[in-house]
Amino acid sequence: MTTSLLECERTARSAGLAAGLARALPATPADRLAPGRYAAVPAAAVPEGAEVRTHSLADREDIVFLACPGRPREERDALELADFGRHLAAVRLGVLRAVLDHVVEHLSHRTSGDEPLIRKQLVVGAIGDVMAAVERLRAQVRSQRHPAAVADVHRELDELGWRVAQHLGASGFLATSPARSLYVSALVAGTWVDREPEGEPA
Repeated sequence: MTTSLLECERTARSAGLAAGLARALPATPADRLAPGRYAAVPAAAVPEGAEVRTHSLADREDIVFLACPGRPREERDALELADFGRHLAAVRLGVLRAVLDHVVEHLSHRTSGDEPLIRKQLVVGAIGDVMAAVERLRAQVRSQRHPAAVADVHRELDELGWRVAQHLGASGFLATSPARSLYVSALVAGTWVDREPEGEPA
């Protein structure tokens, strides 16, 4: 994996989930590395004639699910997969930051008691908590390489994405909402990250 974690995060934040995923994918073909029968990949990266499944929200993010043969895992596969999991977590952090940018803008234009919601103490505190969690997860991604630790990061990203989407109110649950990318990023991780790896981090 030659692409840096920071590059993955920055690309996803500025150009979206599919662009971040394209940057994060390793040289090993997805259908050889993926742990299950399908692997989420950018639609533009699918080989001609390959079998894919689609999802209505993933389509909007230019993500499809590539059919994979499935085969027994080897130790070297687990190590490469965990490393990709770290880069995928960086992509998801970038996606989360992009949606959080939208949340701040959204709350800046909504008022309560003639004051923008973004200035309300509870909102400021909630956004601050999210940013603190982002920094902590970024540090974990840099320092933790064990598959169980990587899985923990992705579980926390699932929860953090839900918290961020809630700040958009009902609009956060629309297919046209920027929060859609958080949901799709969780689907992507679901095809690549073993949520219950064997062993514990050292």
